[in-house]
Amino acid sequence: MNELRFLLETANNKHSLDLAMNRLLEIIENDQLNEIDSIKSEVCELFRDKLYNIITQGDMPNKLYLSLYGLFDNVEVDNRFIKLSEIGKQGIFNEGISDNENIMLIELVCLAKILSGKRDEGLSFYLQNIMRTDIHCIEAQRSSDFILSFFKYLHISFERYKLDLKIVLKEVFHSLSYKQKRSVFNWQLHVFWNIKHFYNHKGWLELYDIWRDLFYAELAKNSIESIDLAMYLQFFIYHLCGNNFSSQQQWSLFNKEITRYASSFYMEFGKSHLIDAPQVKKPKKIVAILRDRMVENSPHKVEYSFLKSLMSKEKFYQNYELKVYIISFIEKSDNDPRLIKNYQDLGIEVVDIGLEHNQALYYNSHLAKALALRERIINDKVDLLISPNNGYGISDFLLATRTAQRQIFWSHGNFVYDSSFVDLRITHICGNEKQIVHEGYKFYGIPVKMDSVYYNPVIPDTLIEKERLKYPKDALILGVIGRLVKIDSKQYLGAVIKILKESKNTIFLACGIGNEQEIRQKIKEIDKEILNRFYFPGFVDSGIYGHVIDIWLDSFPMEQGESRIEYVAKGRPSIVFSKEDANSRLDRLKNFYIKNEEIFTLIAQQKQNNLEELKEFFLQDTSLVAFSENEYIKKALELINKFRTNPEEIEFKMCLQASIKAVNDFLKERDGVDNFIAVLEK
Repeated sequence: MNELRFLLETANNKHSLDLAMNRLLEIIENDQLNEIDSIKSEVCELFRDKLYNIITQGDMPNKLYLSLYGLFDNVEVDNRFIKLSEIGKQGIFNEGISDNENIMLIELVCLAKILSGKRDEGLSFYLQNIMRTDIHCIEAQRSSDFILSFFKYLHISFERYKLDLKIVLKEVFHSLSYKQKRSVFNWQLHVFWNIKHFYNHKGWLELYDIWRDLFYAELAKNSIESIDLAMYLQFFIYHLCGNNFSSQQQWSLFNKEITRYASSFYMEFGKSHLIDAPQVKKPKKIVAILRDRMVENSPHKVEYSFLKSLMSKEKFYQNYELKVYIISFIEKSDNDPRLIKNYQDLGIEVVDIGLEHNQALYYNSHLAKALALRERIINDKVDLLISPNNGYGISDFLLATRTAQRQIFWSHGNFVYDSSFVDLRITHICGNEKQIVHEGYKFYGIPVKMDSVYYNPVIPDTLIEKERLKYPKDALILGVIGRLVKIDSKQYLGAVIKILKESKNTIFLACGIGNEQEIRQKIKEIDKEILNRFYFPGFVDSGIYGHVIDIWLDSFPMEQGESRIEYVAKGRPSIVFSKEDANSRLDRLKNFYIKNEEIFTLIAQQKQNNLEELKEFFLQDTSLVAFSENEYIKKALELINKFRTNPEEIEFKMCLQASIKAVNDFLKERDGVDNFIAVLEK
């Protein structure tokens, strides 16, 4: 640490002072600030004197010097820098000042306050003003990278950030220009949301009421500009809350307070500014699907698998034409051109309005996008519009203003999306039933046989082995793949910890992105000694990690969805916590078997299974299904033991499981298209 003092003492220009600052940054990044406590006051005074000379000579220190925040706690006040901060404040956001210049002045004021001994006041000034600037300007891009590191290494809490964000949202926001209002939310979404220990933090949900009230205020103004901003705010609220929601009750409140509320304004806007969609008779009915963006997530995999099957059926393509319209939310991610081409290769026209309307990047007009989509859909004479979106401003606007004569909601898990503009509901989560009730709403079932390219792609062994080498060599790997919010449950984590403690040489992979820090904290609260057996690899390739994970421990009370089914399709074992009791489950399976006994017989012959063994496994074997938490732990431990001592038994069960999947795939392929066409003709 004496090296730092030496560098400071000998620094006689900005370059040599930068060397000292870089050394301090190394100390901060290695979490060693406490090791310079004995020379802290001396180091602070040296930084003050050297920086004062540099600044007063007209040279601006770079933004890395804001990291002095971590050093300047509990220091005496230095009036020299108070005067500097006041001078800097006078120039910010004045007419003729660019946002690049504004950011440099904001940093100067922040640094001056830190050096003056008022570091928290400096941080507040920085946070409350940086988010008003254009996020695309050069200095903002540099600041974004700095903030991601600054907040991480100095352990600045979400609660600390939230205090200043609330001030901006509640006290400043209404006085800002349209672009500054967008900037405030752009900084939240594209910078602060992505700080590692802020990502999916539960504290974001505590801001919901404030966001909602701002959203309502913009809707009430009822101008072109305010409707546009409101639609963006709806997207923002949907995105941040949706990543945190874990129950249908939360989505139901969102539907009531956001979708239904906003839709009444969108409908009124439509009456004043838009024409109705005309009814036109054509040789073929045109069916359109509205997509948020084209990326390879679970909804895409389901949709593509279904459309691939649909477009191969003569009874569909002789009577219907299919189009896909992409909203292209660049705020979430870019479209994947490869996936667009896959749709085009099926004979599906893909309309991407983002190519024109995303030129403004994160400041693109959501209202302009909605109007462009509406005009294109009407001009294309679309008969039926299917939306798998459940709360975006643009999609709600299109449905609320009756862009098509008939409008259908396709649920991928949200079963409470509802408004007067939804004519029918469909879902692939239907257990092969033609009709099913979820949360009191009737859905038409369209079973989907997943394309093999998604469920069990060919993966070179070298890729699997490369990933496996990242973990202890002889350990048995338990885990899940999906949004981390699904495992953010003390009940579930407690069960996993008991399993790990009872079964030595096992580890758990929590694959996916989300609120990792909060989950780590819950694990520490239960048993801090076992945290080193939890791994958080982030986003992973499910095709590879489906072979890296040895046993899937399904989450509860919030279950995994397609990700678990995709894992099991690779012939891998999983333990699930059933929401049904044992008797109800058995009754359901018996009815299913009786109804489809011929299919079971056919598949048993094709797979060379003994039909009685297959029937017994389907109806009676509950070794992979638990009906209580204690049973979940017990059966997981039994499975781990058999995996190690009797892998042949596990392999045999997985072969039978594959036959059950084949039965379901047969039914899905047979019934899915027929059910869908029946819905279109209703």
